[in-house]
Amino acid sequence: MTPALQPILFSYDPDAEGVWVDAAPFRAHLTLLLAAGLTEPVVARLAGVSVRSVAHLAHGRRGRVMRRICGDTGRRLLRITVTEARSIRHRPVPVRASRYRLRAMTAAGWSVERLADDLGLAIPVLERVIGRGSATCSQLVALTVAAAYEQWETDQDLAGPHIAVA
Repeated sequence: MTPALQPILFSYDPDAEGVWVDAAPFRAHLTLLLAAGLTEPVVARLAGVSVRSVAHLAHGRRGRVMRRICGDTGRRLLRITVTEARSIRHRPVPVRASRYRLRAMTAAGWSVERLADDLGLAIPVLERVIGRGSATCSQLVALTVAAAYEQWETDQDLAGPHIAVA
């Protein structure tokens, strides 16, 4: 995996904290990444920023376009090139983690049809990942599944423990 596609989780720079920059060039870059086939959760995962930050940059916040963003967020977004964004649609990666995640979600009651609809992936693609027929899947599929699984786990944690009533 190229350095641009590794999450930038440990690049915190305390000197750059609180530096706000014009959002327009970063919004334009994000638009190119989305046009190349990435989704907001995938961009967020690759950049190591929150999905909310990416969504606010792409669509605005409460109906208003964001004028400024944190310089660190912008720098993280720019590390994902359009060429890399295009190539991850076809780059094969091991399927094991994606298979585990999808099987956990289906065991929790999600149908393959609902997963396909929610993830924006074709049913045959998901069936290939869940089944034992393939050793690899595209990096885009793996990132999409990972982002959805992470969101699902967060939602489960927020819901708290479930107490069965007898």
